[in-house]
Amino acid sequence: MNAIPKTEFLLLAEKNGRLDITFNRPEQRNAINNAMAAEFAAVVEWLENTPDIRLVVLRGAGGHFCAGGDIKERKNQATTDAGDGGDPLAERNANAGLMFRRFEYLPQTTIAVVEGSAFGGGMGYACLADITILSTSARMGMPETTLGVAPAQIAPYVVKRIGLTRARQLALTAERFDGKAAYEYGIGQYLAEPEELEAITEEVAARVLKCGPAANAATKDIMLQVGKRPDEDMIRYSAEKFAALNRSPEGIEGQTAFAEKRKPSWQVEQ
Repeated sequence: MNAIPKTEFLLLAEKNGRLDITFNRPEQRNAINNAMAAEFAAVVEWLENTPDIRLVVLRGAGGHFCAGGDIKERKNQATTDAGDGGDPLAERNANAGLMFRRFEYLPQTTIAVVEGSAFGGGMGYACLADITILSTSARMGMPETTLGVAPAQIAPYVVKRIGLTRARQLALTAERFDGKAAYEYGIGQYLAEPEELEAITEEVAARVLKCGPAANAATKDIMLQVGKRPDEDMIRYSAEKFAALNRSPEGIEGQTAFAEKRKPSWQVEQ
């Protein structure tokens, strides 16, 4: 396994195929500045090329998930002219969008553990993760319109997660809501009281790690292709994935283990 990137604003912990990523600017409620964004991009690139990692758990330090982008830093950029060499604000925003997409398409299963503040980009990552665990303490929303800007890059993922009608309501009113409402809206699949959050996170992580890593990656890829391929192409694509998995060492091991009534080799104690 290649060395994990060195980071200042992200805490990284790897064990037995699981990587915990913690946003680590607690004094700013883990708002994403340029440096943190660059570090996150480096970690995502590392994950794209590190199949030994099977599960990614994303959370925030200090009782908050992520308060979105660093408004002070962005405000300073807003006072600069776009110039002939390109608009730095547009570039920053586009880079955030590209990072959301790369995170969504990671082969690893991703879990977001959301507590405290989760606004803007923080809400975006809550909607991007494969599995989102919400604390009732979470406080979420898209406040961008109250600042005179748009939730430009998170909007598509919010729409995909909860539907256009609800997404428009939340974005165009900048409504703030708690974890229970977020669960009811469909942002997360699990809801926990603060004192139960760790136990539920570990329970869900253990379930993920019982699954074959290549099988999970292929399943995630198939699901992300839905609506993007014609029906017949989708059938053929899925069939080819299925056949390749069945013939793979993982598929053979999983089916052999089932027949022999034992655990497959990828199920290790965490």
